[in-house]
Amino acid sequence: MSSGPLLILMALTSFLVLPRPHFQGSKPASVAELLLNDEIDKAEALLDQQPASASTTAYRGEIAYRRGDFSGADRLYREAIRTDERTARAHFGLGKLALAKLKNKAAIVSFKRAIELDPDEALFHLYAAEAYSVEKRYSDQKTELEQYIKLADSSEPDRLAEAKAGLDMLAALAGKEAGAAEAPEKPAAIPFRAMLNLIFTPVMINGQGPYNFVIDTGATQTVIGERVATSQNIKSVATTIMHGVGGAGKVESKMYTVDELTIGDVKLKNLPVGTFNDPLVTQIADGIIGTASLSDFIVTINYPEKQLELSRKPPAGEGLPVWYFSNLLLVPIEVNGKFKGNFVVDTGAVTTVFSHSMAAKLGVTEDTPDAKVDVGIAGVGGTENVVLRVPAVSLKVGDISEVFPQLVSIDLKNISRMIGTEISGVIGYDFLSKYKVTLDYNKVEIRLEK
Repeated sequence: MSSGPLLILMALTSFLVLPRPHFQGSKPASVAELLLNDEIDKAEALLDQQPASASTTAYRGEIAYRRGDFSGADRLYREAIRTDERTARAHFGLGKLALAKLKNKAAIVSFKRAIELDPDEALFHLYAAEAYSVEKRYSDQKTELEQYIKLADSSEPDRLAEAKAGLDMLAALAGKEAGAAEAPEKPAAIPFRAMLNLIFTPVMINGQGPYNFVIDTGATQTVIGERVATSQNIKSVATTIMHGVGGAGKVESKMYTVDELTIGDVKLKNLPVGTFNDPLVTQIADGIIGTASLSDFIVTINYPEKQLELSRKPPAGEGLPVWYFSNLLLVPIEVNGKFKGNFVVDTGAVTTVFSHSMAAKLGVTEDTPDAKVDVGIAGVGGTENVVLRVPAVSLKVGDISEVFPQLVSIDLKNISRMIGTEISGVIGYDFLSKYKVTLDYNKVEIRLEK
């Protein structure tokens, strides 16, 4: 562990983890196996040796998707279907793209077609379950999770555990809508305070509190500290894996249902929550509220006014289009005027960071003289000790540009693998704190206004 200062990156990440199968014997790996093992360059090299077909075109679409080139992925998936409409993986790919724009009904159509064509592919059922979940079609979600568990390979223990936890949570909810919001037509603004480059607000749980919660746009769900769950005698309904930055990239997490969580004058009913017992996090927060829990509203983190604003009426005009991956919002950003990548919008990150792959594009690697810095980045998965200094950085988001004398880079491969596409970085407090940051989950847009 680094002996230098410790920064806390609170981002929690998706539960959809790409499995890493063990190749047996000396049998050459297929393109599908290489992709599942996140060997994207090797998969592309293998495709280059194969004749063009609808199948290889669909796999090239998958490679584009994994690299964050969504327009390229869309073009290739559609090309594969034009060549052969029965290309299951291409329909699956279009479903993933639709889901990433919250076009849930279109996603379900594509996933159902992929399943019709290849009903034994477990992954198709898992993504279909997610689409049904977003549509609150819980019976269909349950069916697809059961089918995934039936088909999934035992080499995917984390994902199997998560699917089983999903079934346990559905059983605990017993048909109730998860996280149903009760609020006045115009909820009052919710004050927050900034400390350690994080933002905190009081939260009530089951009428008790107040508890000190971080407001986190980079959390895939709301989580509470184990001591809060214990003090309220809340019984766990499942155990799953929580994934995030640092260390092994994952920790075991108990799952609960909270009858009522109150933030401001908004009440969230029957809210599934995870838990944490990290000594660093518990020193500063009782819990983390993921803003996706408030997605029935237009959510504005108004840094200048130090308040969280919730509205049912979308603002006029167009926002910046983003991508949605398991409650995370990814915004396209131009780096130093020549490179592009997708960054997580994360009010729970104390600083903006690059991935090591983006740093490498800018000419900074572990071998670069004086690049390593003696700072640890702590997250849900532990501490990330390989931190690199990247000097002279400019970031452009839409029409907004920000210049930094330097940023740091960390390993974001685990997070990229989890959501199935490359994350080039995380924009955190040092970028976002100058703005009113508005998140529109329905339109899959964000706004940054001074």
